[in-house]
Amino acid sequence: MNVQEILDTLSSSDIVEEIAVIVLVQEPGRQALRATASLKGGYVLHINEALGRGFRRYSYHVQKGEQMVRRWDNAPHWPDMKTFPHHLHLGSEKNVLESREVIVEDVLDEMKTILSHSR
Repeated sequence: MNVQEILDTLSSSDIVEEIAVIVLVQEPGRQALRATASLKGGYVLHINEALGRGFRRYSYHVQKGEQMVRRWDNAPHWPDMKTFPHHLHLGSEKNVLESREVIVEDVLDEMKTILSHSR
């Protein structure tokens, strides 16, 4: 998935209310996106994605107010995890769980589930 596809996915989602692009780089061999998406229910999704030949770094951080809800990322901080480097912070920086690699669609699907349970 490239950065334009990420933006298209956000734009077509029924839970995204507003998108703010902070950094957008599209060069041969390198793409980067930093953006925020205001979601229904008062949630904010912070997106940080960098792509290139043979690498992908990502962080999808969801918060509500000042409270972290979840963050999926692949920073190499937890080498003993089976899913290394992919992991999930659930509710706080210290509560770290194994996670498969995710893309923006996975995050939006998870948020749809959270929103449907908060009604």
